[in-house]
Amino acid sequence: MSATPPPLNVPRGWTTHQVASHLHTLKILFYILGALELLLVPILVLGAAGGYISESNSANPDAQPALLAAIMVGAAAVFAALGSLNIIGARRMAERRSHGLCRIAAGAACLAGALGIALGVYALIVLMRPEVVASFAATDGTVAA
Repeated sequence: MSATPPPLNVPRGWTTHQVASHLHTLKILFYILGALELLLVPILVLGAAGGYISESNSANPDAQPALLAAIMVGAAAVFAALGSLNIIGARRMAERRSHGLCRIAAGAACLAGALGIALGVYALIVLMRPEVVASFAATDGTVAA
């Protein structure tokens, strides 16, 4: 048997197709997470308005409707900012621009609960690969994702 062994010095990086596939998957998942966060904003604002209206007519002298409304509106603002950041990050991943912004969006996705943590960690692992960093640094403008 004279079978030739495989070469030992074969680079083990991702191909351009694999990089494009991972970035495409991340783009879709970030769009979904951003849309879910943005859908939560009107619910929180309506809850703030309803809580303020119901508590302002309360007979309880210790009721603080403005505090309840402020907390709910603050949470809505946080979710609006995170959702917008995720959607902008998804667009930049598709265009392979702003690698730093994409990493920030991946880190911010970790604030969205268990699914956000899973997505954020996956995104950070993918975005730190040398092949992916090189694809963001390429200036030829060709994008397959």
